[in-house]
Amino acid sequence: MRRKRERHALALDVGTGTGVLAIAAVKALRQRVLASDLDARAVAIARENARINRVGGALEVIHAGGLRAAAFRARGPYALIFANILLDPLKALATPMTRLVAANGHVVLSGLLARQAGAALASYRARGLVLVRRMTLENWATLIFVRPRTRRAKRCHRAAG
Repeated sequence: MRRKRERHALALDVGTGTGVLAIAAVKALRQRVLASDLDARAVAIARENARINRVGGALEVIHAGGLRAAAFRARGPYALIFANILLDPLKALATPMTRLVAANGHVVLSGLLARQAGAALASYRARGLVLVRRMTLENWATLIFVRPRTRRAKRCHRAAG
């Protein structure tokens, strides 16, 4: 029996909530986006918001806690992964998120208090991601990482940063 090949998504929104960031990504990137949330009600709301914003065909929202579901692997790797969630879940997702991001792909972490950014930074750096930008607005921080193509590229990024 032949397995149905899943359609790849360019971006992954982890912890989508209402889907606003995933909807913006579909509109900005004009590509498929996969979004997930562990809250079934949030998934229903995000799907409805995608329909209202006329991106339902390009935005798939699934109910999943963590990143273990086969759907994540089937639609990846992702050029962009973003998560606007709390520090503890971000740290727990560091390894699976690093496995899902494409070489030279980006991971954007937000929803962090500025004083928590160091803990998130350490967790993702330990898995080989390289910080390319850190933004702080009032008490909130956003971290942008890249997954280097090779170990040599990783050293070059470190030397530049």
